[in-house]
Amino acid sequence: MKILWLAPYPHPLDTQAHPVPWVGALADLLKLEPGVELTILNWTHRLATPVDKFERDGIRFIYLKTPSVRDDILTLYRRRIALVKRYLQIHCREYDLLHLYGSELQLPAMTAGLPVPQLLTVQGLVSQYPRFVPGVVSWLKVLWTLAGRYERRYLPAIHHFSCRTHWDQALVQKLSPGCTVHHNWEVIRPAFFRAPGPRPTGRPQVVFMGGTQVMKGFREVLAAFDLLRQQLDVQLVIAGAADAATVQAAVAGLCHIGPADVVCPGVLGAPALAQLFAESVCLLHPSYVDNSPNSVCEAQVAGLPVVASDVGGVRSLVEDEVTGLLCTLAPASIAAQALRLLSDGALRQRLATHAATVARERHDPATIVNRTLAIYRAVLRDFHKHPAAKAKQLPSKALS
Repeated sequence: MKILWLAPYPHPLDTQAHPVPWVGALADLLKLEPGVELTILNWTHRLATPVDKFERDGIRFIYLKTPSVRDDILTLYRRRIALVKRYLQIHCREYDLLHLYGSELQLPAMTAGLPVPQLLTVQGLVSQYPRFVPGVVSWLKVLWTLAGRYERRYLPAIHHFSCRTHWDQALVQKLSPGCTVHHNWEVIRPAFFRAPGPRPTGRPQVVFMGGTQVMKGFREVLAAFDLLRQQLDVQLVIAGAADAATVQAAVAGLCHIGPADVVCPGVLGAPALAQLFAESVCLLHPSYVDNSPNSVCEAQVAGLPVVASDVGGVRSLVEDEVTGLLCTLAPASIAAQALRLLSDGALRQRLATHAATVARERHDPATIVNRTLAIYRAVLRDFHKHPAAKAKQLPSKALS
């Protein structure tokens, strides 16, 4: 079975980028399956040639040279879409199935009308995001609105979706009427399945994985942490894309946070992140909108209690008071739930144990690989069973 992934897997020249964790983790497992030949297609503006092909660690890679990020936006993504679409029109028949990872980067526009079976794994649904962006005007809202127009226009061309939560399943059925929805979870990296050592007994710390991203709740976390600091001597670790100077500037107006109270270790690999989880009391994840946040899944597998906002598909991961604690975006709500975990060891242990049991079954690697292969076979059967409907025909306006 020859599978072509269109997936966010950076080229080696993109030295600051890393594969999306669940994409890289599943690729590492799928390439070991007998009879599976995996190729990953992506793009970058850094290439010196139109196409770069190579094989590494049992996976074939194809990268296309596309416009710079600035030019991509100025051309409303049309040049990039056309470049990738042109390549696929020539080469798509070399593969048994195209597997699209997400609709945020206009992948359905690139594959619309191609005479090959297609499956789209939903990451998030960008057409739903603009209304959650705080403020009246922001570049993020503009870019998501543009991406959302492509998503709404081209998702009806996809027959088969792989979804994770109640939220994405309901939305794709509205955005692509008559589609088939398959269910499968993401693969979690092996480091989080290893048994953690004993919790440290020193100064307690809470973790936020969103860096300085406003949509992940950066400002709300700082305000909640300021409330916590009024009652407990606790430390906040902000992992991800965040530098100490930016964070310190953000906390300058808060009264109870000092320079030593917030630590910014940067972007961490899986082993370091698993160790951070083992040293912490809880994960704070008060995002504005989310489908199946990977950091929540990793924390649950590792046995770290989670405080998460009840938005999007989060409730499919966190059963309130059973596998974690739900909150609102109000700093007082976040702080109150975190305070419960900081003050009640029995509650902390109960939630951690139950969440780990549920999450380790949910993210069992062998089960996910078997489901992935079963979904591929189902998509292929459906495609060859209905040859007249090999590609949903969109209105001519949509294909222009």
